[in-house]
This record gives sequence, structure tokens and C-alpha cells, in this order.
Amino acid sequence: MRIFKLNVVTPGQDFNKSMFFESLISTPFYQELFFDHYSQISKGRHGPFLIQNINAKSFSEQLKDFFLEDFIQVLSSPKWGCPPIKKDSLNKVKNILPVIVNQDSFIYFLDKCRSFNNLSNEANIYEHEWSHNLTSFYEYVIFNKESHTAYLIILTYE
Repeated sequence: MRIFKLNVVTPGQDFNKSMFFESLISTPFYQELFFDHYSQISKGRHGPFLIQNINAKSFSEQLKDFFLEDFIQVLSSPKWGCPPIKKDSLNKVKNILPVIVNQDSFIYFLDKCRSFNNLSNEANIYEHEWSHNLTSFYEYVIFNKESHTAYLIILTYE
């Protein structure tokens, strides 16, 4: 699991989803491959996806309660070839979440992860040659309006 904290400058007080995600996606920071505990800058790629195939509409808003349940379920569920998360580590994550997610948070999930993580679609989902290194990829973006902070949370499994 990786958590990236981003300072977000908004032109006004209103959150503009399209502007926010188009800005995020176009940054060099977002163009990166993720492998286990390592990452590598890779222009035009983000995890198992090609940047050209990601846009603001690729992210769906999540309800806070659903996100918290779903996120803990993803962490707790068994993964092929991976040991289960240690109870101590899971508790650390549970303690971090209230710091990241508050009542004013906008929570988004990268929808492309659903099809990538679906094993029945395996042959159709590899967008580039490094995609096959991952068995699962989850991406959540949490924007906190009050603090003008966004958190990018990425979970990868090989």
C-alpha cells in the first residue's frame, strides 16, 4: 500500500472533478509503474494502465461508509500468492483512515481497476507489457475540501 499526499490548489472554493483529475493525470508524478515495494517513472503509463486510457470519467465517487468497508475488505481478503495482512498492520491502516477521510471528503475509485482485477477478463486487460506483473491494482483518490489536500492510495499485488 502506498499513500501519496498532494497539496491541491483550486481556483475557487468549489471542487471541479474534471479539472482536478485532468490535472492529476497529466502530471509526471502520476506516470509511474508500481512493483511490490518499488516504483519506476514510466511516461505514458500509470500502474497497469496507459495514461491515454484514463480521464476524469474513469473515476467514480464513493460514499464514505462504502469506501471504508470496501477498503478494509480489500486489505483483509486473501490474495493469490500473497500472505494475509498481519493484524497489527491492518490496525495501523484502520488508524490512518480517519486522518485521511473526513466528513467533507470526496472519495473516488479508478473504475478501470474493477476490470483489471477480474480474473475472467485477464486476456483483455493488459494495456502494456508491464501490466502482467500485477495480479491486482486498486486506486482511491480522496480530496479534502477544507485542507485542500488529496490523498492517492494505491494497493498493488503481484
